[in-house]
This record gives sequence, structure tokens and C-alpha cells, in this order.
Amino acid sequence: MAEGVRKRGKTWSYYFDTAKINGERNKIEKGGFRTQKEAIAARAAAIAEYNNTGRTFSASEISVADYLDYWLETVIKKNIDHGYSYNTYTDYESKIRIHLKPAFGIYKLSSFQYAPDKVQEWVDNMKLNGYSKSMVKNTLTCLSGAMNYAILPLKYIQANPCVPVKVGKMPVDRHAKEYSEYVCPKEEFERILERFPEGKSNFYLSLITPYCIGTRISETFAIDLYDDVDFENHTVTINNQFLKMNRTWFLKPPKYDSYRTIKMGVTLEKALKQAIKQRKINQIKYGPDYLKTYLMSDSSIVQMRSEIPFPYKEIHPLCVKENGELLTPESFKYCSRVIHHELGNPLFHSHCLRHTHGTILAENGVNPKTVMERLGHKDISTTLQTYTFNTDIMQTDAVTVFENTL
Repeated sequence: MAEGVRKRGKTWSYYFDTAKINGERNKIEKGGFRTQKEAIAARAAAIAEYNNTGRTFSASEISVADYLDYWLETVIKKNIDHGYSYNTYTDYESKIRIHLKPAFGIYKLSSFQYAPDKVQEWVDNMKLNGYSKSMVKNTLTCLSGAMNYAILPLKYIQANPCVPVKVGKMPVDRHAKEYSEYVCPKEEFERILERFPEGKSNFYLSLITPYCIGTRISETFAIDLYDDVDFENHTVTINNQFLKMNRTWFLKPPKYDSYRTIKMGVTLEKALKQAIKQRKINQIKYGPDYLKTYLMSDSSIVQMRSEIPFPYKEIHPLCVKENGELLTPESFKYCSRVIHHELGNPLFHSHCLRHTHGTILAENGVNPKTVMERLGHKDISTTLQTYTFNTDIMQTDAVTVFENTL
């Protein structure tokens, strides 16, 4: 009889010894196999898995493709909301599927660690094929992160082939730069509000709020009119963001866990008070057909007609239609299209109002730390590098300051 297998009744079993615990021998055994051959094969596979600390593959044999899948599922996906966002997961999944696996998937991980030349060649080809610098850098970052995890804690490889790779200089896409750094002038913002006026447009609050307090679009739509707005202290607290996962909207912690309480001025406060007043009127108008919004135990968001009793917490999102139907960051795409085509402003995007808020504060001498806290950045460098651009006013002020020293 072959070693490590035995027949029990009509079926076969395998067994093998494992590490001792408290000086005593331990054994793994599994039965139910129809033939001795099946039991022998299953035993070999089980021993290989045991010797690889529970993993079903050998570190020396695994391909880069299989390893990237393993890293994506066990490191990124399992840690959504605990260091990684769902958007990061979907972004990495796309980069791995479209770019990394076609380029490197066939190689063994154990040999890929010695192939920085292959990674450099791939980066150079990405540049030649017209990908933006941010796309190239972000995809390389994804690959490098996976390789670092293979070094520690897994100890599959000893070197990260991405470390010596250089992205280098790339032509600046002037239109893309102008678009990403667009600051909405006061006159243009007033023109936008004329197209989406208070009391008549569902999008008024989603425009005036980030302009006045610098919220991200996902945070803007997640503001609760009752729980997050404090009229007595004139503040709005950012507790959540809207995040879509598998076609369902969820309330999730804000980006970088940037919980914060922001002082608001008279303009926004007046708009929010009017919104609450109008919403109460609409609830009476639509009666049992008014849609209420609820937060489920898994943080997903659902809507039900008000006549239907529902045993979950009712929430009051900032932006809804007249009948209570929920508006989301995806809904805002319509607003942007109107501004692009009807108002003739192709530079407008949802994030530009946040840019504008930060830049207005910077132009008027607000302390960068205060700007950082209002915008919810994780560090001051982001505030200085991304949101306080060198506008004409700031350039003129610099010249004036210098001339006054002469």
C-alpha cells in the first residue's frame, strides 16, 4: 500500500504529519476518495499547500499573472475601507487586466524580479503609445506595490524590478493641464447659477456647496441636511461620501478619513435653510408617493415610498428631486454636459468648484493650514501643490511685494 493512504470501508483516505504543537505530533487526514490513485494525488496537493503555509501555489512556480490576481484579491479587495477604497480596487483591476498581465503575465515571478529592463521597455512603449504621464506613473505604482508585497511579507522575491525604472520627461498636454487646473471665475459661476437657479433646479445645491466650502463631489452629495448641518454654529460636518459599488450606492467614510467640520457663510446657510423648507413642502405635496431615503445595515442606500413603513434609519441627502428621488455624483454628469455644450464652457468639471474655493482662499491670504483643513487634505503639500495655483492676482501681488522693497 502506498505511503500515507489507506482504505476505510469503500473509500480511500490520505494522511500526513504536521508540525508538533506543545511537543505532540499532529496529523491531517481526509477521506472520501473513490480510488487509491485519487487519494495519492489529493495527498500530494495537500502537502504542497501545507508546505506553502496554506497557499495553493508554489512561490517558485507562480506566474506574474496569477500573482497579480492573488495580490489584488487578498491585499486590495479584502482591505476595502481599511486602507484602500473601492475605486482604488476597480482602478487597479483595470490596470492589471488591460496593461500589466498582457505585458508581464507569462513570466515566472521568481525570474521577473531580475527584469527591470522589461519594465523599462514597457514604460517607454506606454509613452510612445500616447498614454499620459499620470497613467504611466499610476500603472507603474500599481505594479511596484504588488512587487513590494511579494518581497515583504511574502518573501517570494528579493528585488523589486520597478525600483530602477524611470518614467522620465513627457510632453505636457496643455489642454489637459488647463482642464485640471481650471478655476471658475465669479462671472462664469453666476452664469452657471442662472442656468441652474435656486428653487427651480435640482442641481443648485450641488453647485453652491462645493463653491462655498470646497467639498469633493462625493462628499457634497453625502451631506445630511439634518445630521450634518448645524445652523446654530454655522457649520457643515463631513462624515461620509457617496460611493458606488456594483451598481449600488453606499455611504462610506470620506477620502483619507478626512472627517472635518467646516464653517459656512451666509450664502450657503441661506440656501440650506431654504432647501429644508422646500423639502417639507414637497413631502406634503407628494404625500404617500414621496420617496424617502434609508441607510441599510451594510451602509447601502435604498429608497421607499413614504407610505411604506421601513425599519431602517432615514437619512436626508443634500440633493434630491422634487419627489424625493435621490441624486448622486453620477447625476451631476448631466449638469456638466449642459455647462459644456449649452453654456459653451468645456473646461468645467465637478472638481473645479473645489479648486476654485481653495484658490480664492489662497489669493486672499488665508493660512495654508486653514485651507488644508477646509479641503480635507491629508498633508499641507497637497494643498500647496494642487489647489493654490499661480493665478494672475497672485503673480501681480508677487511683483508688487518685490517692487515695494526697492
